[in-house]
Order: sequence, then C-alpha cells, then structure tokens
Amino acid sequence: MREKYSVLIIVLFLTVLDPRPCSSATPSLAKEAAQSADQRRSKGGVAPESFEELTAHADAAMSAEQIPEAIRLYGRAVKLRPNWSEGWWNLGTLTFDAGRFDEARNAFEHFLTTEHEQRGPGFAMLGLTEFQLKQYDRALANLERGLQPGLQSDPAFIRTVLIHDGMLNARFAKPEIALKRLTLATNQIAAAHPEAPNVAVLADDELLDALGVASLQMQVLPSDLSREEKPLVRQAGRAQALIAMQDRVAAAAEFQSLLAEFSSKSGVNYMYGVFLLKEHPSKAAGAFKRELEITPSHVPSRIQLALQSLETAEYEAGLRYAKEALALSPRNFVTRIACGRLYLGLGKTGLALKELRIAVKLAPGSPDAHFALSRALADAGHTTEAAHERAEFERLKALSDAANR
Repeated sequence: MREKYSVLIIVLFLTVLDPRPCSSATPSLAKEAAQSADQRRSKGGVAPESFEELTAHADAAMSAEQIPEAIRLYGRAVKLRPNWSEGWWNLGTLTFDAGRFDEARNAFEHFLTTEHEQRGPGFAMLGLTEFQLKQYDRALANLERGLQPGLQSDPAFIRTVLIHDGMLNARFAKPEIALKRLTLATNQIAAAHPEAPNVAVLADDELLDALGVASLQMQVLPSDLSREEKPLVRQAGRAQALIAMQDRVAAAAEFQSLLAEFSSKSGVNYMYGVFLLKEHPSKAAGAFKRELEITPSHVPSRIQLALQSLETAEYEAGLRYAKEALALSPRNFVTRIACGRLYLGLGKTGLALKELRIAVKLAPGSPDAHFALSRALADAGHTTEAAHERAEFERLKALSDAANR
C-alpha cells in the first residue's frame, strides 16, 4: 500500500512550499558533483561542509535519483541549519519513498516546526508515514489536519490522502465520514478522466476496496481482509463507486450482481437499503429488515427503520427500533436523535429533551443534534435556549457546507 513519490512530485511540492526556483542541476552535473566528492574523500580530503555546498550536492544527487546520497547530504545540511524547512521536506519525502518510515516521521515532524505557512502537506505526509508505521490513531488525526487547510498540491497526492483518511475513518467506526472522503477521491479520479470516468474509477482497486469496507461498515483496513472477504468487498466497492459518481442505473445493475452472490452476507442488505432510501423507501425498509434477519445486532438498520417511522408517523413502531439500537449502542448519538424525535412525535417532550441533550453532549459538532434539540426546546417553551441551539445549528451547518465545497 506504500505510495511512491518521485523526484518530480518532490519538486512539485517545493514550488508550493518555497517560491524560490528549484535547483537546475542535471543528472550529468550531479554525477560530476558526486564524483568530485568521492575523489576528495579518496585523496584524504573532506566532503563539503558549508551549507551552500551541501545543499547544491544534495539537490544534484536528488535530481540524478541518487537517493541514498541525497538522503545523506540533506541529513547533514539540516544539522547545519535546523530551521531549513525545504531540507526537512526533501529528507522526509526521500526517506518515505525509500521505506525508511521512522526517519521520514522525524523529518516531517521537524518540517512542521519550521514551516508556518504551508503546513497542510506536512501534516498529510506525517499522517501517511504514521499509517505505514501502523500508528493509526495518530495517522488519522494528522491526515485530518492536513485536509483542513487544503493541500494545494498535486491531485494524485490529494487522492492518496483522501483514500487513506477514508480507510482509517472506516476502521475507527466512522463510515459516514469515510464515505465522504472516498466519494471526493472517486470524483477526483472521474474528473481526471472525462473521456471514460467509470472505467478509470472501477480500475482503481485500492479505492474500490476502501469504498467496499466503508459501505459495508466493516471496521478493518482493506489490507486486513481475509481471502474470503475480498470478492464481497470489491463488488460492494464497485456499487458504492457508481453511487459516488451518481450513476444510479449502473449502480442498480451492480447491486443485482452483489445481491445474487452475497445477499446472505452481513452489511449487504443494509447497503442496498441505503441505496433505495431516496427513490423507493418502502423497499428500503424491507432491505433493512432482511439485514436484521442476517445480522440481529445490526444497529444502523434499526436506526434507519426508526428514522423512516418518523416519515410515516408510526412513532411507536419506530421507538421500538430506536430503543433496541440504544440498548446495543448507548453512545451512538444518531440513535439518541432518533429517540428524541420519536418521543417528540408522541408528545413526550420531557423524554425527548433528555435524549436530545445527551445527543448534543455526545456529538457537540453535529448540526443535526442541535437542530433536533432546538425544536424540542421550542415545543417545551424554552425560547431563549431554543434560539441558542438554532444559532449553533446554523453555525455548524455553515462550517459543514464550506468543508464539503
């Protein structure tokens, strides 16, 4: 799964990190520089020690793809000038490419202490490095920090960050966030191949496997899948990729193939139900109920059935599903929102407020939680507090909309 970053990509990033012209050293000049240094060492001389000499030789070695020599020289240069952000970036990228991830992590950490303007790529590369080191919690935090300010970089690099971020969100039981990230990556690949977007996306196995894991709500990395799970995940990923590209006709056909072979597997009927929600809600309910027959402990299916009951005003039936979900997952804020809204539909405002206050406490950054609480507060006559929650909803909604543009 390791990503390779060529010298071309390194130079591309440097145009973002540093407005100065990149080194114009050519491979032939690099060889001459390296030979000169070797001759001086063989004659009892010493390698160049000044910062300017070291950087010139390091740039030349990198341009000539003499990676071990470039790493050695950049390492010496940053010791002479520890605040040289460009050197730490080069050193980090080269050691990452060479599979020396402990060294790469150290370099990117130093880069982030010296670079104060273009920190997004630094956090992103630190996260990718920690991913390779299996430090998944730290990797996810840094990938998210890298995405927040915007990477302003090579589209292929951005896709890599989005895919790895999606993988980790799925592993940490955040499939909704995972699918948002992976949908962005899908649409980037499609946009890069306007002549045949479906072909390009469906040929990207790494993306398909990440989409499959997230859509089936499996809390694993694609690399940890068993041999038996891989065909199911790949097929689910194909269907989810077509959904991401809003090709519902092709997605429907893909789902028929998926259901024909894997309808008895956990998560498949739930995934199909979500696909049906918008256009065929009654059929969606049937899919969620089939999922519960296959996976009796499936919380998301119960939540979806509870939320559908709000639309049909079948509050008592919906509340049964919501309470079952709550017993299985008491810290799921969406379940609390569903309970609160159903209680409100039954006129039980006090119980609704209790559930929705817990929902806001569990997920203070959720616009939906604040909106539902504002409605319950308004029904209870708590106008001042209701206005406060409504304002918080609008603030968080604006932030969410801006992040998704």
